[in-house]
Amino acid sequence: MSVESGWEKVLPFFSDDLQALILDPTISDLMVNGTTGVYADRGGVIEHIPVTDAFDIERLEAGIRRVARLMGQDLTNQNPILNTRMPDGSRVAVVGAPSAIGGPSLTIRKFNQWFTTDQLIEMGSLPREARDRVVQFLMQKKNGIIAGGTGSGKTTLMKAILDHVPVTDRLIVIEQVAELRVLQPNALRWEAVDAIPGQVAILPSALLAAALRHRPDRIIFGEIRDECANDLLQAMNTGHGGTLTTLHAKSAWDALSRLSNLALSARPNINHSFIRSETADAIDFVLYCERLPSGRRRVRELIAVNGYDFATQSFETEDLFRADDATEATTNPTHAA
Repeated sequence: MSVESGWEKVLPFFSDDLQALILDPTISDLMVNGTTGVYADRGGVIEHIPVTDAFDIERLEAGIRRVARLMGQDLTNQNPILNTRMPDGSRVAVVGAPSAIGGPSLTIRKFNQWFTTDQLIEMGSLPREARDRVVQFLMQKKNGIIAGGTGSGKTTLMKAILDHVPVTDRLIVIEQVAELRVLQPNALRWEAVDAIPGQVAILPSALLAAALRHRPDRIIFGEIRDECANDLLQAMNTGHGGTLTTLHAKSAWDALSRLSNLALSARPNINHSFIRSETADAIDFVLYCERLPSGRRRVRELIAVNGYDFATQSFETEDLFRADDATEATTNPTHAA
């Protein structure tokens, strides 16, 4: 990580050990549990990091407050939860006093390197046949979900796939914490904002509504977490093709159910089957990625969504790629879930 990225303004507020860890390019996630321990994710494996330069709560809080102010925010007893980013795209999450016991909890998700799909194929993370089918979907302006658990590589995969979108397309990228790097020159990047003193909240749903008035060729939605899913479904079902989003889920099929449930939370009086059918109409494919116990990240499933069966109340899907536990794959069986 280059120091010329905003970190140079805050590094002196941290201990020497933490400065070195923040700049270490081999670390993807740095986790500071107050003054009780420091942990890091290297290659998908979390390890305890012994520190020789002891730091106290006051010094840790000073560094965190400096990060917050750099991004126009503040960390106080009345506002103890912080979710922001550094100028280089690194994601910073904090829980401070009075909620955090033993000092503020600080987690930094760093994006030291972005990969192309060719690089992910060479690394064994992305099967070539899955990449080619997804690119075909993109060229046809189909709507898709990239699903997976925490730390499974959804954002990395999203960025690599977005590189295949034609540079002539106009993109509107909406994120709760801006982190994607977009190559297309005609792209608007918008970030949701939490409510803080003097600043009202700017919700993802408001940004999505605004996006429809800015003539997008594609809407890229960073991550669906709440009832905004309903707004996204409506956008996709009213002609906004080529939409891509990420979602926490346990499988490709679970992503469809979770998306339906999130949309239903905005319209609780609507029939559940109707929402699921709208989901099936809106989503054309789901790519599911996972992190293995070894720490390696890989794509496990790619499914096409063909519709919704009201009689069986199930999504009609087709497996385009599925990896087994030995990382081998089978192609083209059908499945309904």
